[in-house]
Amino acid sequence: MRFIAGGPDIPDELLVARDSGQVILFCGAGVSQEKARLPSFAGLARKAIESLGAAKDSRARVLLERALALDPVPGVGSLVATDRVFGLLEQEFEISDVRAAVADAIRPEPDVKLDAHRVLLDLAAARGITRVVTTNFDLLFEACDPALHSSGPPSLPDPYSDRDFRGVVHLHGRVDATYRHAHDDEFVISSADFGRAYLSVGWATHFIQQLLSRFQVLFIGYTADDPPMQYLLEGLNLRAGTRNRLYAFQSGEQSTAIALWEHRGVKAIPFDNSDGFSPLWDTLGAWAERARGGRTWFETVLTRAAPGPEHLAPHERGQVAHMLSIGEGVRRLAATPEPLGAEWLLVADPAQRYATPVRPPSGESPPFDPFDALGLDSDPPAGPSGPGGRIPSQRDSGRGDRRPPTEHLRP
Repeated sequence: MRFIAGGPDIPDELLVARDSGQVILFCGAGVSQEKARLPSFAGLARKAIESLGAAKDSRARVLLERALALDPVPGVGSLVATDRVFGLLEQEFEISDVRAAVADAIRPEPDVKLDAHRVLLDLAAARGITRVVTTNFDLLFEACDPALHSSGPPSLPDPYSDRDFRGVVHLHGRVDATYRHAHDDEFVISSADFGRAYLSVGWATHFIQQLLSRFQVLFIGYTADDPPMQYLLEGLNLRAGTRNRLYAFQSGEQSTAIALWEHRGVKAIPFDNSDGFSPLWDTLGAWAERARGGRTWFETVLTRAAPGPEHLAPHERGQVAHMLSIGEGVRRLAATPEPLGAEWLLVADPAQRYATPVRPPSGESPPFDPFDALGLDSDPPAGPSGPGGRIPSQRDSGRGDRRPPTEHLRP
């Protein structure tokens, strides 16, 4: 379902799982880049190199510059992981000095904008408990709500315990309140740190495995080639075709986005970033509104649907279809004093949506196209007419995914 026209198509099962408190948001550097303007992982490496005063011929500096000069390979991603840069820095400088440089590099401005973090906290709250896992070192989630419980390694919470597992979990460690030092015993930044966390000791992998046995996980603010993702997914050793409990928002063209994640057992949720990341964050903001007041969201959808499907945009009809496909939505519909009109039954029937356009007898008006009046944003485009009417085209028009049209209206 799409919350906005042209936004990412969020699977129905993920929406329902979030409503029931079964989804954990797993937040990466992109979250702190969006409004707070903190550096990316590569930007963090650059800042640390400058802060430490690394020589011009420093191996860490040379590797980073060459890594940034290489274009990502479509379907593969970046060719050089920047965790190796930090590994080289730790060979040139004291580890404590490298960590102090990292802490200082992510110090937010006094007037830092926390809009993105507040949206995600709203989305992460379900049934009275807020749970967020992040690989970011910054304390911006805590800045939104100082009452939030915060934890980091080695004292990670038990994912099976509602009393223990709540608030913000900094899987890779966190800075202290002054942004001068690492707060915890673990501060995962270099290739050696990642290897210890995910491979040799494996405490991060163990935590994620426990997490997945109880929850579904949605990655936000990562690319598939980010060092945290590479180590995490290699540690889990998932394969394509794995029952989806892992989802990730991914910018770019649909087939490329899917290719980056699919072989790692993650279902990509693509979105168009040709004009920036507003499609993603506008979607997350609308989803957070639904999370804050589910009843209001359902009532708004029903009110908008009352005049009939022909008055709505395809993504708005898709919202009605989503509502009619889940138990909570059906209950809301049954309780409303004004039932939806019978024309919505036509939306539920793909044969009606793909029916051949009809020209009025007078010939003066343009033909009535059922696909324009009834089609869903996730429908494949209408193909040529056949004996039983038009058929879905196999050509991807960007209108949506290629799920069978009837899948959206399961009872």
